Amino acid sequence: FFSSNGNMAGVLRGIGVFQSRVVGRRLLKLGVASGFTASAVVMMHREKAHDLVEYKTYKEPSNDALVANVPKLRVAFRFCQLTILFLPFVTLWFICSRNETLYIWWCKMFKRMLEITGPTFVKAGQWAAMRSDIFSKEFCDILSDLHANVSPHPLRHTVKLIKENLGADIDELFSEFNPTPIGSGSIAQVYFAKLKSSGEQVAVKVCHPHVRERIALDFYCIQMVAHMVHGLAPWMDYPGIANQFACNLSLQVDLRFEAQNLDSFRNNFQESEYVIFPKPIMASEQVLVEEKITGKPLTEWYGGNGEESPAHRRLAEAGSDVFLQMILTDNFFHADIHPGNCLVGYRKGEDVPYLAMLDVGVCQTLTKEQRDVSHELLTSIIIEDWERVALVLLKMSPSQDFCNQADFRQEIRDICNRLMPPFEPKSLPDRLWLVASKLGLTPRTTKKTGMCTDFVQSIFNAMQEHRVRIDPAYASLLFSCLMMECIANHCDSTLDVITHAAPWFLSSAINGPRRLAH
Repeated sequence: FFSSNGNMAGVLRGIGVFQSRVVGRRLLKLGVASGFTASAVVMMHREKAHDLVEYKTYKEPSNDALVANVPKLRVAFRFCQLTILFLPFVTLWFICSRNETLYIWWCKMFKRMLEITGPTFVKAGQWAAMRSDIFSKEFCDILSDLHANVSPHPLRHTVKLIKENLGADIDELFSEFNPTPIGSGSIAQVYFAKLKSSGEQVAVKVCHPHVRERIALDFYCIQMVAHMVHGLAPWMDYPGIANQFACNLSLQVDLRFEAQNLDSFRNNFQESEYVIFPKPIMASEQVLVEEKITGKPLTEWYGGNGEESPAHRRLAEAGSDVFLQMILTDNFFHADIHPGNCLVGYRKGEDVPYLAMLDVGVCQTLTKEQRDVSHELLTSIIIEDWERVALVLLKMSPSQDFCNQADFRQEIRDICNRLMPPFEPKSLPDRLWLVASKLGLTPRTTKKTGMCTDFVQSIFNAMQEHRVRIDPAYASLLFSCLMMECIANHCDSTLDVITHAAPWFLSSAINGPRRLAH
């Protein structure tokens, strides 16, 4: 797989995803011998899907792929431009943060400024909205609006990019093509079309103009600022956070990553009846053609009661199961999930809904150590061992030099006892019921809707207060669990996610995951 700039070896080293000893060497020799510089198109037909999965391996890309060959003069100009935009907001923060009303106004104005500065900062705002371990709840709530549509690019850019990336005009590839995009995000926008060759209804995802170059410039500036502010708050590890953010962007600006992830998820969930992922059909760096999935936004299913509506109960269970399988069984999970990435629909002749997962550009695999620590944390929550929960949280970073660990452990115990007060068995049946509830065989006696949401938010607040570090991999995992519970309880307010998850933990402890990162 090559990019259009002709620097094939550099892309193979920098991206680091499509590395296959046999296929990679053959493609590289072919490219060097022929001088081929056009974008390679990955044709993923149904009958060849398994062959493609065999040689593709997931590995996070190097940031070099994102920032290679950026002129330093342009970086300096962009840095000055951003300084002029951001400096007044930083100054105002010191004033507005002392008053709640002024602070909310500042957050709203800051969100608007992020929209003006371009895709990198829209993405940064979306990411910040999910990091309540670092930022305040009000700040995260306001920035969560950035998941909505942004201004689309002109149709002429779409026509040009499809020609360059897929090697044919729109009229040659599609018998129908709706010129109005159905949605536009910070990186790309999506159209509906119909393939001329097969008549299949498809969704066409096209990157915005110059998105890679703009992101590369901004990433240089973010790195500079991260190193400058690191001395003010060294426990936050801002350089590490900036690098993780760049890795996620490297995945999203090349749509071949998303096609690969779709293949992996379709393979992992091929036996699932009620969780689906669109089939990738054609993929290049800047254009992705995939199966069209019809359905309604997940948010339209919010407010259900599973005891009255079996469809809401089944949807909530499917939403929980998809994350539990990703994390505990497959060790390959969607690290950028939110309700905007999910659709709900019905198959013909069925009255049970399916959950469709979209926009899977950012995924994550845990190392053995990360998985062991994460599994220990989640198991500790299931069995309600609060001292162990605190100790595991402290293990989520190699060092905790800025934390008073005794005070942090005490606060975690207080949080857990407040949110999940202990059940005191008074008889043998009570003791048996308690053991069964911890194994997921009976409902928990301390069921509390939204418990995970309150728990994770309280944990992050405690981490901020006590200056506890957490590596980005663990933060992504915790937020995936948080989104799992949010989606499930919004769809069915009566579902106890903790009880539903217990058998998954038992199975994972016995069988282990299907894959481990190296």
